[in-house]
Amino acid sequence: MTNHQDSTSMKKYFIHLFIGFMALGQSAIAQKELDRANSYFERAFYSDAIPLYEAMLAKRKSKKMVSNLAEAYYRTYNMNASARWYAYLIENYGSDEDYDHYFKLHHSLKAIGNYEKAHQLLQEYYQKKNDSVQAKAVQNQATYLSNVEAIGDRFSIDNLVLNTVTSEFGAIAIDSNLVYTASKKEGTSAQKLYRWNNQKYLDIYTHPLSQLTMGDSISQSLSKTVNTKMHEGTFAISKDRKTIYFTRNNFNKGRKRKDDNKVTNLKIYRATWSGETWGAVEELPFNSDDFSTEHPALSSDENLLYFASDRPGGHGSFDLYKIAIREDGSFGNPINLGSTINTEKKEQFPYIAKNGTLYFASDGHAGFGLLDIFIATAIDGSFSKPDNIGLPVNSGYDDFSISFDAEQPQKGYFSSNRPTGKGSDDIYSFEITKPLIIEDCQQFIEGILIDKTTKQPIAEGKVTLRNVDGTILNELITNQDATFRFPIDCGLSLNLQASKSGYQESFKNIQGSDERNKVHDGTLELLSQQEIEKQEQLVEQRKKEQERIQAEREKERALVQAEKVKEKLQKEKKERIAKAIKKENAIVKEKNKTVIKTEEIHFDYSLWYLRRESRERLGVVVKTMKNQPTITIEIGTHTDIRGNASYNKELSQKRADAVKEFLVKNDIAANRILAKGYGESQPLVKCETEESCSEEDHEWNRRCEFTIVNWE
Repeated sequence: MTNHQDSTSMKKYFIHLFIGFMALGQSAIAQKELDRANSYFERAFYSDAIPLYEAMLAKRKSKKMVSNLAEAYYRTYNMNASARWYAYLIENYGSDEDYDHYFKLHHSLKAIGNYEKAHQLLQEYYQKKNDSVQAKAVQNQATYLSNVEAIGDRFSIDNLVLNTVTSEFGAIAIDSNLVYTASKKEGTSAQKLYRWNNQKYLDIYTHPLSQLTMGDSISQSLSKTVNTKMHEGTFAISKDRKTIYFTRNNFNKGRKRKDDNKVTNLKIYRATWSGETWGAVEELPFNSDDFSTEHPALSSDENLLYFASDRPGGHGSFDLYKIAIREDGSFGNPINLGSTINTEKKEQFPYIAKNGTLYFASDGHAGFGLLDIFIATAIDGSFSKPDNIGLPVNSGYDDFSISFDAEQPQKGYFSSNRPTGKGSDDIYSFEITKPLIIEDCQQFIEGILIDKTTKQPIAEGKVTLRNVDGTILNELITNQDATFRFPIDCGLSLNLQASKSGYQESFKNIQGSDERNKVHDGTLELLSQQEIEKQEQLVEQRKKEQERIQAEREKERALVQAEKVKEKLQKEKKERIAKAIKKENAIVKEKNKTVIKTEEIHFDYSLWYLRRESRERLGVVVKTMKNQPTITIEIGTHTDIRGNASYNKELSQKRADAVKEFLVKNDIAANRILAKGYGESQPLVKCETEESCSEEDHEWNRRCEFTIVNWE
């Protein structure tokens, strides 16, 4: 049992030891791959470094690996990948990152067409740095580019047939040939590659201008003396065609030289035409092994040589310089073109036109992405502030190395590595179709000042334009046609005001937009004081009429309401009366009236005193009126026809009063009793003559009735 356990433990030990050795081995392999990738990157072998970094970043990431990969993609113009990795770098290591990463993400975003995000990125960077000056500068650059873009396409361009999937650039028409730089065209596929982009090294070629519609197969190497196994590129040739200045790697007499960082810098060389070939190649004295000097360009009088260099003492990266060429072929001292032209970024590929105008490429001035081509006018030995030459020569990618036709100054050539080309750098021909007029976005407010009532123009009226804080921007007095026109900047919110004595002021808000040359309707109508008073009177009249109508409606509503209340009360009263009638046996309905029914109450002939039985019978009336305290009764007394009518009238009234007096004495309020004598006017038994009726009939006519005349 013990032996078995020892055996098992030993196996586990060897397994763990094996795994440990494997882990150490894998770690060593990974470190070796990282070292190799870093070595490629440091030697500018970007195309070789990229797949190694991509493979390692899938497993683990570090700031340096991400930074190097982003830079490698940027240097090889894969701008989508560059933007992706720079964004990742800033998002994950943003607090530690410097301006260079933001700048390159800014340009990468421009290259892929995301201008709004590109400008926003830099503004946010400067805001975090509390640098309001630079943040404003970024905003101004965006406005400037919008103004350039508003010109539209000011060039027609064509991709030359001689372009290939590798680099062609730096073309200049020299006599009957187009001279340009390109990846080596002769040799085998096994020829040494430039490992920055895994293309062949560059040489200078010539191509007949008459055969530009043909491919590069008819292009010829400029010279075996000028072209070597290293890079030869941009050039300038004197007017007598006897001297050529050209760019080459630090290479002479078959030997390549490097600086302390193992970088082979660029230098400018000069060669002389012997009548048959270029020879006497010499390195110019202002070169150095420690920095690059490149892209020569001659002034129109050939007394100055312009070039680009990243030598110490510049404004940053590559600057443009000029140097005097003495009559004996020697040179003066290099002079930096100054901060008007040079920035902390790259200024390269100078070209001097016949009139002394400077053209150059830069990624430090306001551009559409990466290198753009700029123009600066010659002024008293210096140059004006440069302007972007516009679209579509400039794009989101590298646009550079412009030249003009000596005979047709509206035409020429430029180079670009835009993705729509044939591959890498391509040469394009161009023709200028529009002048370079860069203007701020402007709109207009146009209108007429008119009388609101008569619709007639108002002369001598004041029209004032203010911004949102009330500051007056413009003001005028209208003439006879009352028209006005104000130019305004785009995107502003403004207020327009008009006034004139005898009129009420009028206002209108104007909301600007980014649409150039848009015309806003500023027409304003003024209402005269006379019309205002007239309208006020009409308003007062309408108000009174409305009040009258309202009062009538209220009255009608009140009447309707009162009628409803009345109907309700009447209904309730009827119900109450009906209830009372039902409750009180003495109250009965007779025909169209309600009476308190008693036994007959009669009076002796010609007398008005109450008989004893009448007083007893009136007890019913007293009781009923006390039970129903809201009723009012009429005591109606009648006589027979004996005696004259006047006497009978008086007699019946005395009888009614006698009954009332009895009721009052029995605690019935006098105001609840109406006493009325009807005389002989309402007999129950009609008697033509005294003799035509019996005594009994006469006694029936001598009666007393109690009619309920009101029931509250």
